[in-house]
Amino acid sequence: MASRAAAAIALVCAVLALAAAAEAKDLVVGGGGGGWKVPAQADALNKWAQATRFQVGDNLLFRFDGAADAVLEVTKEDYGRCSTASPVATYKAASGGGATVPLTRSGAHYFVSGAPGSCDKGERLIVVVMSEKHGGRSHGISAPAPAPALESQSPIAAGLSPVPAAAPAPAPASGDAGRTAASGALLLAAALLGAAATLAGF
Repeated sequence: MASRAAAAIALVCAVLALAAAAEAKDLVVGGGGGGWKVPAQADALNKWAQATRFQVGDNLLFRFDGAADAVLEVTKEDYGRCSTASPVATYKAASGGGATVPLTRSGAHYFVSGAPGSCDKGERLIVVVMSEKHGGRSHGISAPAPAPALESQSPIAAGLSPVPAAAPAPAPASGDAGRTAASGALLLAAALLGAAATLAGF
């Protein structure tokens, strides 16, 4: 009987660890000391993004002064030109001094500052969200996300070695992309808890 109880406890612990790993994360843009502002190094925000793994369901937390700035999600072309003329979406600061951007689809997301001239000084960001098929949570072990090709190649180098643009990762088959991983983890947790209860004799 004691071995059944120990097996049930171990199984419940494993289920809880699995469910916790499948949860979405809130990620502060630029890291703890960063934020959505003109960085000291022009590529600092993209270096942070390249070292961070983003999943469908995660949230980007942009911290900035709402009176002076905004976050604009733009197309790849507008990102390359630092154009704010026709954003895909605009995120303004809430009363707490920032904006939350949910990552609802896999692929590349392009963000620029809404403050005049700030994008040209490096206040812009490319976030590559892993597809649900390839982006399983890793129980605390984080590998760097693939680095998107920055469009800073010289015309001569571009003519000598053309690099095809990477296509965004395919969108998940489910319309409820943000809930798919969590739903799967919850179903697995329920099944494992039922098995644990049976083993323990409940």
